[in-house]
Amino acid sequence: VKFDLLGLGMLEALHHMVDLVEETTGRTVHLWELPLDDEGVYTMLCRADSVGVFQVESRAQMATLPRLKPRVFYDLVVEVALIRPGPIQGGSVHPYIKRRNGQEEVTYDHPSMEPALRKTLGVPLFQEQLMQIAVDAAGFSGAEADDLRRAMGSKRSPERMAALRSRFFAGLRETNGIEGEVAEKLWAKIVAFAAYGFPESHSQSFASLVYFSAWFKYHYPAEFCVGLLRAQPMGFYSPQ
Repeated sequence: VKFDLLGLGMLEALHHMVDLVEETTGRTVHLWELPLDDEGVYTMLCRADSVGVFQVESRAQMATLPRLKPRVFYDLVVEVALIRPGPIQGGSVHPYIKRRNGQEEVTYDHPSMEPALRKTLGVPLFQEQLMQIAVDAAGFSGAEADDLRRAMGSKRSPERMAALRSRFFAGLRETNGIEGEVAEKLWAKIVAFAAYGFPESHSQSFASLVYFSAWFKYHYPAEFCVGLLRAQPMGFYSPQ
């Protein structure tokens, strides 16, 4: 198991916000008890009123929020993963938003990809999805799928990639009778996607910090502001 432990400035800011709310109102906020369906918080984010909110305060995020229109927690998980160099270069951002807004049909290159890609409207976003496609479409075991993820990491070995490619093609043929152009297309998609796939577990953790910081901004704007100022330097903007 690999753990990422990040010393994020927002963790300090949230700590200050919790303390300040207790100091000023007597209310003790337990982050893990906050309901994740607060309509006011999502409405504020849909307006791109997100300065100071974790991860979604950049201009690119502010331009995306009103188009993605987050209404549930999983929308924030997607939002965090979308605005990164990979999906932007890989062309995932616009198809997802078009599909989300009903301007483009949700399609899959092969029915075996639907279980992995259904929750992101047929657009691959996460490393876990890449691994699931290898399991569902090509009959990989969990260990083989993880091998594929590692082989496609930053230090790609051409030998390992070639071995995995032949295993993938054989698996597609045996498991789903997929050959020729469709097989080539699936492999090309996986190779391109592997370069920028984001771990969904990481996105989930980040999305909780997006929500917590947005919750304070919406319900306790003064304490939110002071918490941010106390935790400087951090985030996208200067204290001014």
